[in-house]
Amino acid sequence: MLYQTLTLIHIISSTVLFGGGVFAGVLGTIVYGSKKARWIAEFGPAIVKVELYLTVVAALIQVVTGSWMASIADYPMSTGWIGWALTLLGVAGVCWIVGVRLQHRMVDLSNKAVATGSELPAEYHRGFKIWTFLGLPSTAAMLGIFYLMVFKPS
Repeated sequence: MLYQTLTLIHIISSTVLFGGGVFAGVLGTIVYGSKKARWIAEFGPAIVKVELYLTVVAALIQVVTGSWMASIADYPMSTGWIGWALTLLGVAGVCWIVGVRLQHRMVDLSNKAVATGSELPAEYHRGFKIWTFLGLPSTAAMLGIFYLMVFKPS
């Protein structure tokens, strides 16, 4: 019963982690991609907060429940597919950390643009392009983790 409960929690938290990331990516693309400094200054902080809370909590739950299930199932953490899943989680995590820092910077730049009545600077547009690009390896890593969890290749 414990293993099934952990599995359920693990599945729900992976849904929140992946779904929250997709939602934040789509909403962020709409808001940050609008190039409307006022929108970005107004809605950007909320996007960052929601993404931060959802991602941190869900990722911690993933690591705890995944490790616990591996222990119960007698899978060593060095098992190929678990090692690869943790590596991919690390890739997604690095992309996410860089992305959150970029979002903070983009919000700061939009606040300055609103305060001075100026256009968004070139730094903002570079940051947005990098933030958008980071969604690709991050999403691919998460999809890879799903594959590994389902098929558990040796």
